[in-house]
Amino acid sequence: MSRTRILDPTASPPEVDSDPGPLAGSLAGKVVGLRHDAAWVSYGWVLDEWAPRLRALGARVRLWCAGNRIGDEGEQTSRELADFASAANVAVVGLGN
Repeated sequence: MSRTRILDPTASPPEVDSDPGPLAGSLAGKVVGLRHDAAWVSYGWVLDEWAPRLRALGARVRLWCAGNRIGDEGEQTSRELADFASAANVAVVGLGN
């Protein structure tokens, strides 16, 4: 009787860096950047919940919608990203899910 070998095509999970980075401390007076894009429409609901809560903690909230990554629009996105990053003390750029 012959044997059949089944290969699992799923990748191994990535290594997880458990270091969350430096603490933000008090958000009062800080600029909290919230990056979003047009591809994940439901993330708007997250922004609708988080932005008022961050403002209630004294933060100034800066929303940035990332654009295309190629061509002239890509260059514009790159400039906007540099501006967004330099203006924010703390930034949330995704949920990591």
